[in-house]
Amino acid sequence: MARLDIACPACGASHFVDSKIPFRAECDCGQDLHVCLTCRFYDPYVENECREVSADPVANKDRRNLCEYHQAVTTDDDDGQSEADAAKQKLAALFGGAAAPSSPQTADDAKKKLEALFKKKD
Repeated sequence: MARLDIACPACGASHFVDSKIPFRAECDCGQDLHVCLTCRFYDPYVENECREVSADPVANKDRRNLCEYHQAVTTDDDDGQSEADAAKQKLAALFGGAAAPSSPQTADDAKKKLEALFKKKD
């Protein structure tokens, strides 16, 4: 059986469990662990905040529930980079530049680049 390293959604403490989080699992801080916030299907931007279409809606995402579709997000899934940062890096790679300029541009530099971009060709 695979051992999973689960992070508590309240305090961030690590918990090692075998394959699935038990329904009644709790952290030492008192937070429930079998909650929507620790599930890989949790997405605050979709209907019912869950990407699993067969799951019943859960009202309190931070309280224990009996959802049988729960799949824990492990700390191994998190590479220390937010989704926004990963998206910015992919965008920068696509367009061949840095996601954000390393040094702020002056107004004159920006104007020169704009004029060069729209300059008529002879």
